[in-house]
Amino acid sequence: MTSVVVVGSGAAGLAAALSARESGAEVTLVEATPAIGGTTALSSGAAWLPNNHLPLAAEDTPHGARTYLSALDRSDEYRSGSGFGSGPGFGSADTAMSDRFVDEAPRVAEWLEMKTPLRWATLPIPDCHSTLPGGYGAGRSLEPRPFRAPPRVAALVRAALPWRSRVTLTELLTGQAAPDLVEQRRQAGTHTAGQALVAALLTAAVDAGVTIRTHARATRFLGTGVAVDGTPLAGRVVLATGGFERDEALVRRFLGGPIAGLTGAPGARGDGLRMAVAAGAALHNTAQAWWCPTIRIPGDAIDDEPVHRILLAERARPGAVLVDCDGHRFTNEARSYHEVGRSLHPTEPSWLIVDAAHRRRYPIGPVRPDDPDPDWLQRACTLPELARLIDVPGDALAKTISRFNWAAAAGEDPDYDRGTNPYDGVMGDPRAVHPTLGPLYAPPFYAVPVRPGLGGTSGGPRTDPDGRVLRDDGMAVPGLYAAGNVAAGPFGSAYPGTGATIGQALVFGAQAGRAAAGD
Repeated sequence: MTSVVVVGSGAAGLAAALSARESGAEVTLVEATPAIGGTTALSSGAAWLPNNHLPLAAEDTPHGARTYLSALDRSDEYRSGSGFGSGPGFGSADTAMSDRFVDEAPRVAEWLEMKTPLRWATLPIPDCHSTLPGGYGAGRSLEPRPFRAPPRVAALVRAALPWRSRVTLTELLTGQAAPDLVEQRRQAGTHTAGQALVAALLTAAVDAGVTIRTHARATRFLGTGVAVDGTPLAGRVVLATGGFERDEALVRRFLGGPIAGLTGAPGARGDGLRMAVAAGAALHNTAQAWWCPTIRIPGDAIDDEPVHRILLAERARPGAVLVDCDGHRFTNEARSYHEVGRSLHPTEPSWLIVDAAHRRRYPIGPVRPDDPDPDWLQRACTLPELARLIDVPGDALAKTISRFNWAAAAGEDPDYDRGTNPYDGVMGDPRAVHPTLGPLYAPPFYAVPVRPGLGGTSGGPRTDPDGRVLRDDGMAVPGLYAAGNVAAGPFGSAYPGTGATIGQALVFGAQAGRAAAGD
């Protein structure tokens, strides 16, 4: 019987383990940390899987998805910029990989429901650029339904972020999570979001006979296996170790770091990338990541490592703007977190500015409208005073807010077209006259520093569509496969829709596991 060793236990690793096991291999999954799930377990669990089998995707087609990915790859969005990830990126997608993704996404989405206890729900979110040719409304982005795992599995799953309650992404965006239901889930041990995805796949893997090893760090590819804590483990190797964002040297080399706003699991230390490089792998897309704007709340940590929070809906709601260190707006605040994150200045903080009306109506990070102001939230009675507090030119900030207010009062944004894309409205407040636009009139005014962050890197060894790691000459490295954030992403520098990270990880994890078992 063929032996397969899967290194890493996020979406890509679990999909690879299940696929390899179904294909008849003896499978061992090794995880360097004490818990299973990696960054996937900390995420919303959303997966962008076009042309899937759920009803809202009934009008979707493979041709439409390919058209959209091609249009997105060539969009002006990725030609240039001044932030992280804004270098060469236009036309950087791997067409063979994206074509295979489109072909396999519906099969993988349905396969996971057939072979695991995972059940999908459609997110009420359109593609991030749904106005491009081939773009689609709500239907391509899925999320896991809440799932209660058996105790033996639940004990292995990485804990959720300390501040994340047991709600789905849909409930978070719509505000429809009943407190009593959330409490029932807590008492019952029911998982939601990324934990639900991990728990469902892990349950199936354990039931299928996959050997699970935690506290087991793989550091060297041996050609016929991998060294785990210095001991050889034989088998074909699937790298699914996640990105390299927690390794300062690799971040400086490939991303021009350091990156302040890390949001993912501390285990993403570049082990898989180093093993692939030592095996002679060709690298691609290593200057790219899944970018996001972040804020730092004092005391936030994962495994005693500092962690930032993604700035999600706060920036898109009425009465809020983002300004740079010169006091100028620089982006459509309501577009996807990937686009906003990559537009941020690499070294200087930007600032989320809100007024008292926004503060009384919406949460900012963990602070609810009726909570007292925390120390990390800068407050001033006037805009000039706020500008002095955050060291931003007062005249520039005043002009920026004045210009924004004049247009926002009419529900317009002539500078960045905020609110004109269907995706923008989902991030805003559907109860407002205009879901994403409103002037900042009411004092006091507030400011929060915003830094560029990432949920994971998206570059690494180049693979073929079956996950085989390739050398510079195009030949495969025998016995070595890769999928997920450890590998070169199929979409280049683009982000097509909510859950693009996990969607491609599931698809190519499944391909890599099948190839490793069958080659």
